[in-house]
Amino acid sequence: MTTMKNPSIASDTEVTDGQIETCVTLVTDATRKGTGTALRELARNGVLNKQNIERVRARGNEIVAAISALVKEKFAEIADNIAGIVKLISGAETLELDETDGKETIAKAKDTFPGWIDGDFKEYGCDVKSEPTKKTQVTVHEMIKDGTFAQIFGGMSDDLDSLCLTQPQITQFVQKHRKWLRTDGYGTFFLFKVGEEFFVAYVIFDDDGQLWVFASRFSYDDVWSAESGHRLVVPQLALAH
Repeated sequence: MTTMKNPSIASDTEVTDGQIETCVTLVTDATRKGTGTALRELARNGVLNKQNIERVRARGNEIVAAISALVKEKFAEIADNIAGIVKLISGAETLELDETDGKETIAKAKDTFPGWIDGDFKEYGCDVKSEPTKKTQVTVHEMIKDGTFAQIFGGMSDDLDSLCLTQPQITQFVQKHRKWLRTDGYGTFFLFKVGEEFFVAYVIFDDDGQLWVFASRFSYDDVWSAESGHRLVVPQLALAH
């Protein structure tokens, strides 16, 4: 016996033909513009000429297959809230930070991090005030592929400034949204900036449930394992840049 699909349920969850066609138009317009730019660049560089461009055209089915595979992969990534090598995990919850006056520094936040505060916050010159901030919504992401800090944050946006929180915002997140921190000995990363240099604050719980915080230069090039499920917190609108 064939089970009939409930039309009311299907209408709430299934993608419509109109939505599909809108996406097709989006890809078609973008591909036309991007392909024209790419081909003209190849022609200027001498990679393409009158003879070999005809050979390329004759193998157009290979180009169509490659583009189709890329579109499928990218749409799936975006639909699954994946940006680069991290995945959004706080999408269903609004996480807000209150206004700050910019005066608090992590190096002096002993009440927030009673376990241990890395001396490198002072050694690196990070024990300085920041600009005041307005109310800010943030999102929490988790690594799904291995990567360095540059790959982890750079895969989310080319504008690293848009991924930064201030030190008072970081300490407030730890206090206000503690449940979103990893609690099993692995870390939660926060990108911040002092002057023109980027740094990462790395927060963990020790075996006694006390919070520790480490400082690292953004340029630190060791690879962090996705198997550990490290998390990172960034401003909510960062991915719109």
